[in-house]
Amino acid sequence: MAYTLFISENRLKRLTAVHLNVEPDEITPFVLNAQDVYIQELLGTKFYNNLKVSVLSGTTTVAEKTLLDDYIAPCLANYAVYLALPSFNYKMKNKSVLNPSAEEAQNTDLTELKYLRESIKNMADFYRERSREYLYDNESYFPDYINPGVDGMMPNKHNTYSSGIVFPSTYPLC
Repeated sequence: MAYTLFISENRLKRLTAVHLNVEPDEITPFVLNAQDVYIQELLGTKFYNNLKVSVLSGTTTVAEKTLLDDYIAPCLANYAVYLALPSFNYKMKNKSVLNPSAEEAQNTDLTELKYLRESIKNMADFYRERSREYLYDNESYFPDYINPGVDGMMPNKHNTYSSGIVFPSTYPLC
């Protein structure tokens, strides 16, 4: 099965806290999922698919390379780790879900795992917003972003970054 990744294993490990001894097979499915879910939502299906073709054929433009290297890569790396984090702690085997432990390490409890995931997701959301701003500021370089067609997902051009703080509308903001 052929697939195109917008980030290399080495780049992902340099941009995140993923240890160098993590095998590519353990993280690649999560990179693919993060790319399909979060990056396709950002770019829209038409631009996303055309960018995959450009990467695979080695014909990316300077603007696309900048988008991929400076904006998409940190966003994708963090979303991939966000999705992968539970599987680093728990392993699905043919008879059960295991929580392997080592003699010199302690397993992370659920509260710590939730905190780590939230922290990583906040970082990924930050980079997604930077990517969105770059696309908005440079729309003329990305015609498939401006004209996404009608097939597939439309690019989400709205800020979805959330601080977790809610201000009720009944109180005036000073």
